[in-house]
Amino acid sequence: MTSDARQAPLFDPVNAAMGVHLRERGENGLVYEQELGKRFHDHRGQSTLGSVGVLLDTAVAGTIYASLPSGQRSVAASLTVSSAKALPAAGIVTAFGRSEHVDVAAGTGLASGSLRDADGDVCAIISARGVVVDRKFDHSGVEGEPRLPSAGVAVADTDAELSQRLGLDVVQGMALGEIPRGAMADLLELELRIVETGAVTAVLTPQEWMANSMGTLQGGILLAVADQICGLAAETATDPGERYRVLDLRTDFVRSPDVTGPDIRLEANVVRVGRRIELVEARIATSGGKLLTRASASVQRF
Repeated sequence: MTSDARQAPLFDPVNAAMGVHLRERGENGLVYEQELGKRFHDHRGQSTLGSVGVLLDTAVAGTIYASLPSGQRSVAASLTVSSAKALPAAGIVTAFGRSEHVDVAAGTGLASGSLRDADGDVCAIISARGVVVDRKFDHSGVEGEPRLPSAGVAVADTDAELSQRLGLDVVQGMALGEIPRGAMADLLELELRIVETGAVTAVLTPQEWMANSMGTLQGGILLAVADQICGLAAETATDPGERYRVLDLRTDFVRSPDVTGPDIRLEANVVRVGRRIELVEARIATSGGKLLTRASASVQRF
């Protein structure tokens, strides 16, 4: 069964903050755009899967919601991204979401999609599973629109400058504030706390602009921070002259953290280092240890 997109997409503050715009509402899905640039770069001056996390969640997981009968809502249970090529450093990228199967009685749905650059080339393939929820957000207590983050751009070293250093030294330098953490980490206010070979621990403070329409942290933000910490954990195992790129990233959303909630703890650990591929597992949890999101990544070394 393939369902038509029936409900109008909900406005999320996070879309406005990340510059994500609805381009088309097709018969079976949604098409969203985002303009990439330095504001979404990592510490190497590169766009990563985390740069487009919000775009991917909105276009693909949002397609499941749009396919439901009016009055029903869904949230993403999982989101998987497989990279086909490196993302452009700047320019428009487009995410195409398509509803593949929606079972209203069972309360689940599947959607797939692709991320394409300005030339129409595939940069990534995306899939999502959604679950129907009866959760509602009371907007009556919210005074005005959330304050969106500054559009300022952090100054970061270039990839060429950093690539000649031991990866562990680079990530430790970021934790100590000796190396700029990058514009995307600045935007998310992601703080590195502990850095060891093959392991990274960080903290994220939820903010109102990161909210979806139900007042919880949007899944794309969680994907973005998972991409950041998985990539950094992999970088700690790289040698001078080696580069890395997250090829596949799967996020399983267990609980939805509230944007007014306490800090969130993020831990990433390299579980296997191969000649070309590192496997990384990540855990996003409350300060008390309650699991919020589980992530796994395969990272290419080259």
